[in-house]
Amino acid sequence: MKKINTLMGIFLMMNMPMLTKAQSPGGIAGHQLWYKGDAGIITAGSNVIGWNNSASALYNLVQQGGATTLPTSSQINFNPSIRFDGTDDRLATASNIPQTVTTTASAPYTTSQYVVYRKLGSAMNPIYNHSDGAGGTWNVGGNSDGGMLITNRSIITTAPTINETRLQSLNGTSNAATAYLNGNPISTTFNNSTDIAGSARFWVGAEGTSINKFANADIAEIIIYNTTQTTGRLQIESYLSLKYGITKFGNYIASDGTTNYWNAVTNAGYLSNITGIGRDDNSLLYQKQSMSINSGQQILIGLTGMANTNASNSGTLTDRQFLLVGDNGLAKTPSVAISGIPGVNYRFDAVWKVQNTSSVGTVRIMWPQGLNNLKLVQNSSDPTFAVGNTVTDMLANTQTINGVVYNYADVSLADGQYFTFAAQIYAPGGVINNLQVWNKADFGTNTTTEGGTVTSWNNSAAVGGQLQALSGFINHSASPTYMNLGSNFNPAVRMVAGAGLGMLNAFSATATATGTGGTFYSVSKAGAGGSPSVGYNVQMNVSGAPLNLSVISPYNAAEMGAYISNATTAGLFTWNTSIDRTVANLFNPSNNNILGWAYITGVASAYPYKINGKSDVPASYTPPLFTGRNFHLNTDTDGGLERGGFDYQETIGYERQITSAEQNRIESYLAIKYGVTLGTFASPVNYTSTNATNVWSTAASSYQTNVIGIARDDIEGLHQRISKSQDAVADIITMSTNNDFTTANSGANHTDIANDQFYFITGNNGAATTYNAQNIMNRRWKVQSTGTAQNLYIKTSDIQATYLVYADDAAITTNVVNIPLTSNATPGIQIPNGKFFTFAKFSFCTKDPNTSPADTITKIGITIQTKQSGWPENLPNGAVALESKTRGFVVTRSQSSLVANPVEGMLMYDIVDKCMKLYNGTSWHCVVRSCNE
Repeated sequence: MKKINTLMGIFLMMNMPMLTKAQSPGGIAGHQLWYKGDAGIITAGSNVIGWNNSASALYNLVQQGGATTLPTSSQINFNPSIRFDGTDDRLATASNIPQTVTTTASAPYTTSQYVVYRKLGSAMNPIYNHSDGAGGTWNVGGNSDGGMLITNRSIITTAPTINETRLQSLNGTSNAATAYLNGNPISTTFNNSTDIAGSARFWVGAEGTSINKFANADIAEIIIYNTTQTTGRLQIESYLSLKYGITKFGNYIASDGTTNYWNAVTNAGYLSNITGIGRDDNSLLYQKQSMSINSGQQILIGLTGMANTNASNSGTLTDRQFLLVGDNGLAKTPSVAISGIPGVNYRFDAVWKVQNTSSVGTVRIMWPQGLNNLKLVQNSSDPTFAVGNTVTDMLANTQTINGVVYNYADVSLADGQYFTFAAQIYAPGGVINNLQVWNKADFGTNTTTEGGTVTSWNNSAAVGGQLQALSGFINHSASPTYMNLGSNFNPAVRMVAGAGLGMLNAFSATATATGTGGTFYSVSKAGAGGSPSVGYNVQMNVSGAPLNLSVISPYNAAEMGAYISNATTAGLFTWNTSIDRTVANLFNPSNNNILGWAYITGVASAYPYKINGKSDVPASYTPPLFTGRNFHLNTDTDGGLERGGFDYQETIGYERQITSAEQNRIESYLAIKYGVTLGTFASPVNYTSTNATNVWSTAASSYQTNVIGIARDDIEGLHQRISKSQDAVADIITMSTNNDFTTANSGANHTDIANDQFYFITGNNGAATTYNAQNIMNRRWKVQSTGTAQNLYIKTSDIQATYLVYADDAAITTNVVNIPLTSNATPGIQIPNGKFFTFAKFSFCTKDPNTSPADTITKIGITIQTKQSGWPENLPNGAVALESKTRGFVVTRSQSSLVANPVEGMLMYDIVDKCMKLYNGTSWHCVVRSCNE
C-alpha cells in the first residue's frame, strides 16, 4: 500500500506542472497564490464572502467576522474586481499558511509578487500581506502607498493618486530586489531590516486585526511566487497589463515566451495608453474588449460583440491572437486641420498605431458620442494622414456600454497601420486649439422655456463638460433663468446678483503654471433686467472653488469682470490684484458688450483689455500664479459680494494667450451674432471670417456706425438670419432672410442661408434720418457682401419711407435702383457688393397720355392677333404699334457698362442691375416711375 501511495504521489508530481502550466499567469508555473476577480469569487447576494485560490485548492480566503459591511464587486477594464470600503472589509485565509507559500524557508528569502488594484481613498493601507495581522512582521505584502515588501523590508515605487489603477510588482530576494510599477523598474532601495513572520495568515484588504488599517481599493488580481521570476516576470506582467488595460513598460510577451505581441522598439512613439484584445490559453487570458485605464478619455476597442463586461462579449479569437494599439500621447481632441474628407475639418492630434498578431479580423472602435460627423481615418503608412486615407463614418452607429453612448466603426486593422478620428469642429472664430470653455445660450441649456431655471449649460468646446448649478454656495442662493430673446434675436441666460454656475476641472492641471497663457471673452448686458450693480462685478473666474462653498474662503483666482460706476459708465478689472480700469469710461454696461482679455501667467506685460474690439492698454502687469482648475460664471468664488446681475449670451475661455489675429476673428464672430459694432467711427476695426477673409473693411471708414450682418460661417456655428444693431444709438433697419423681422434667430420661420462663408455686412455714416430736397434720406449705408449672394429683406422703422434705393455711389446718382416698400419692408433683394443704399419718400402722379392732335395716326402695326378693322390707324400719335397676348417685346439685353459709345436717349435692359436703363447723355439710369413732366 505504501508503494502504491508513493507511485501515486510521483504520478501527481509529474502531472502537476502540466496542469499548473495550463492555468498559469503568463504561462509561468510555480505560483502559490492566485486570487483573480474573474474566478473563485463566492458571494451572498451582492456581497463577496469568499475568494478562492486559483493556484490550488488550498489557501482560500473568507470574510472575517465583526464587519458591518462586506466587499462588493466592481470592474477594471470590463473585468471583475473586489471593492474594499476602507472601513472594515477584509478577507483572509481561515488559518495560518506556511511561510514557504510566499517566500523561501531560509535566507536569502525569495519571492515574486504582483497586484493590480485601483486606489479609492486617501489613506495608505495594506492591499495584501502574509503576516500575524497585528501590525508586526510581514513575510510579503503590498501597500496602497506604492510599497512592496519581502521579509519586512519595503521598497517604494510611487504613491498612487486617487482613482489610479496600477500594477505593482516585486521580484528578487531579501538581499536584492526590484520594485516595478506597470512593468517599469522604479527602485531597489530597501527600508527596514530583514525579519520573518513564519507561518501566518494571508490577508487581503486590511493588515489583519489592526484597527484603522483597512484598504479602500478595488483589488483585481494578486499573484505570489515563492521564487524569483527574472525572465518570467515579463510574461506575467504582460498578461496582467493586457487584461486590465494597463500601459506596461517594454514588450508584451505571450505565454510561449517568444510571441512579442507589442514591440516597444517597433512601436516607438506610440507607447501611450496601450490597450487591446487577445487570447492566450496558457494564461487563461481572453480579453475581448478593452479601454486604457489611464486618465482622460480613451478609445474603446474590441470584438464586435461589445457588451457591458468582457465575459459577455460574444466575439471570438483563437489562441495567441492579439491586437493592441498605442497612441502618440497627444491630445484626444480634434485640433489638427485636415482636408479632403467631406464633412470634417479637424482630426485628433492623437494618432494610434496597430500591432496585429495572427490576423485578428474585424474589430469595433468606439468613441463617446458628442462630436459632429465623427469619422475613423485609417492609413497604412502615413501618420499625418496627408494622402491615402480610408475613411469610415461613425455617426450613424451607436451603442451604449455601461450607460455611455458611443459612436463606433467596425473595421479591420492591419499590422503597422495608423488611425485617428476626425470631426466637424466648431469654435468661435474657428480658433480651436486650447479652447476649454465655450458656453453659448443658443445651445446646451437644460431648458429653453422662457423664465425656466437653468441648472446646467453644456460646454460646446470639444473637451466637453458643463456648467452646473451651485449648491449651498455662500452669498449665491439665486438661480439663473432662460431668456429666448436676448440681444439681436439670440437667447441669453439671466443671472441676477447671487446667481451663478460652475464647471469643475474646466482647465488642465498646468493652467496655473508660470508661462501658461489664458484668454477670456464674455458677451453680456449688466442689470439682468434691472439697474446695473455699482462696484466690482466678477464675471468669469478660474479657481479651486467648488460648487458648494459654504463659508468665505479666499481662493487665489484668475478672474475678469466689470467695475460699474453707474448705469452708463464702466471699466474693466482682471485678477484680484490687477491694474483696474475703473476710472476710464470704457463701455456702457447697460448695452450688450464684448469684453475680453488675453494674458500669460507670471509674465509682466501691458496686456490690452478688449472692449467691443477696441484695445485699452493698462500699465504693465504680472498676472500672479493661482490655484485651481474650476471655472465659475457670475460667481465671487471667495463667497463674497462682488457679483452683480448680467444677461449672459456667450462665454469663452482658452488655455493660452491667443494671437491678435485670432482675437479679431473671435470678436468678429461675436459682433455679427450679437449686433455689436467693433471699434469706433474714429478707429474702425476689420471684421474677419474663420478663413481669414476680410468681410468688413476699415476702408469703409465713414460707415462704421451700427455695423450689422447676415452671415453663415460653419466652422464657428454662425448662422445669423436676422439682425438689428444693439448699439447705444439704435439704427432704423432690421435685416432678415425672409419677411419676418421679429422672431428669434433660431426660429423655424427664418429662411436658412444656403451657403457657408456668406456674409452681408452693412454700416451707416451716422447721418440724420431726415430727407433732402430730392426726398432721399441723408443717412446712407454701405454694403460689403462676400460669398454666394442670396435674397435678403430689409425693413425700416421710418414710416415716411416708400422706397429703398441703392446705387454705385453714396450720392445715389449712378446706376440707381428703386425698390418699393410694402409695410416698410423690401421684397427679397440682392444688393451687390460695394453698393450704397438709403431710403426715399417718393410720391408719384399719374397723368393721362397726350392724345392730341387726334388726326395724327399710327401707320405701322405688327400683330399676331386677328387684325381688327381700322387698326393701327385708330391709335393716335404712335410710330409703331405692337400687339400680342402671349408674346413680349425684347430690347437689347446686356450690361450698360459694356456699351462703348452710348447715345443720349438709348434704351436697354441691364442684366446685372435688373432694370430698363436710359442713357441721359451723361450716365445710365434705371427707368423709374415719375410724373410725365
